[in-house]
Amino acid sequence: MKKVFVLMAFAALALIACKPTNTDDPNNPGGDDPKVEEYVQPITCDGKFDDWAKLDASKVYTAKNVEGSKHDALKLVKVYADKAFIFVYFEWDTEQIEWELDVEHVPFHIYLNADGKADTGGFGDQWSDACTEACFEGFLTNGTDIDSYDPGVYQWVGEANGSGWEWSDPAVLDAGSGICSGAGVNGKYELQIVRELYPLGTIADEFSIGFDIQQSWDTVGYLPNGEVTDDNPSGNVPSLKVVTVK
Repeated sequence: MKKVFVLMAFAALALIACKPTNTDDPNNPGGDDPKVEEYVQPITCDGKFDDWAKLDASKVYTAKNVEGSKHDALKLVKVYADKAFIFVYFEWDTEQIEWELDVEHVPFHIYLNADGKADTGGFGDQWSDACTEACFEGFLTNGTDIDSYDPGVYQWVGEANGSGWEWSDPAVLDAGSGICSGAGVNGKYELQIVRELYPLGTIADEFSIGFDIQQSWDTVGYLPNGEVTDDNPSGNVPSLKVVTVK
């Protein structure tokens, strides 16, 4: 009886081994094990900036300082987002930004509308859509030398679509968490935001973003911006819309 059982077991194994590949599976027509595409980081934030020229320009979102704007120290910003990171490149006017030894008095802010919704968040002081839910606050220098950007993250706690400096205290994510890192030279910088470290949920595939740079804690440049006119005395425009590359 035992011998019969063993023979039956071998026969079953042989049947499984000889089972033909299911080539009718629409998700795997060849019948082979599906290959997992390896992620290749498109930009290395090393302060050399050459990676940006290799990107599909149609998927890089850009804001430039508009002539006649209220604050013009921030000249250019580019944003590229994929499933793992949000990459940012920006330039500033070195004549308007001064560094002092051992003084971190030139903060750089990222304002993120992570859910992409128009009816949440706030901070209409610099963008007309007033939908920022998180403010990243950090520094580009350790006093005189350009350093890695590693900010704290603060949540909007004011009224929906409101204005004012209404951010959580303490931060929802302390500086030094590693959510951002970057490198650059005086006047040019690139950084990355690690999406999975964002503390307020998932960053949507379509989101919006804004940036400012300050001198002695006063804003001297922000992007996107607009021309100051009689119809738009603030010079504010909507934040920059970005679509994630998949």
